Amino acid sequence: MNLHRFIPTLPTTTPRRMWRTCQGATLAWALCVAPMSAQVRAASPPPVRTPAPQARDMQPPSHMVPAPLQPLPAGVELGMGADALRDAVPGAARVLRPQRLAGGLAGLWRLEPVVIAGLSGAQTFFFSGRELRRVEFVADASDLADGGAAAFGALLAFGRSTYGPETAANDPSGSYAAWTHGGLEVYAQRVPAPRATVRWVIKQSEGKDASEL
Repeated sequence: MNLHRFIPTLPTTTPRRMWRTCQGATLAWALCVAPMSAQVRAASPPPVRTPAPQARDMQPPSHMVPAPLQPLPAGVELGMGADALRDAVPGAARVLRPQRLAGGLAGLWRLEPVVIAGLSGAQTFFFSGRELRRVEFVADASDLADGGAAAFGALLAFGRSTYGPETAANDPSGSYAAWTHGGLEVYAQRVPAPRATVRWVIKQSEGKDASEL
């Protein structure tokens, strides 16, 4: 029996037609997908860029901002009451064990840290009765190589430019400069030992000569 009569013979053009069909389908798919991808890219929102922080956005907290050299802190006046002081210096805290000085003065309120003349210290507000009579800044300068000499120099220069020539005292215990202006008495002091300390005080005049402070 001749088996070739029962085996169907495939035409030789079939593989070519299948290959062309696949090529055509692939090309058609690519042509459809490309416009859709472009539309998706066009519709997508641009990436959000976070701006770099500016210098003005990186300022230190207000309580750490260096206080300018001035007779009194901004908004503070000698003779004001405790409520007015708290409004002017909201960061001030009540002192649990107030320091007491002659004349009935008590350091009832304190603000720290405060930076004056490059030194970080505490500012204490002394009251007599119900009135603010004295504002005192004290800073520890023992960790500085110059023991606070530069800070004292800055205070001295400010006092001279604001109030004129000072009444000074220089001895082994430290340096001292004082001014009397109107109803104010102002002084700067630097004590190098046993622990270097710089002090800046503004108080109501008691009618004494500056040399007696």
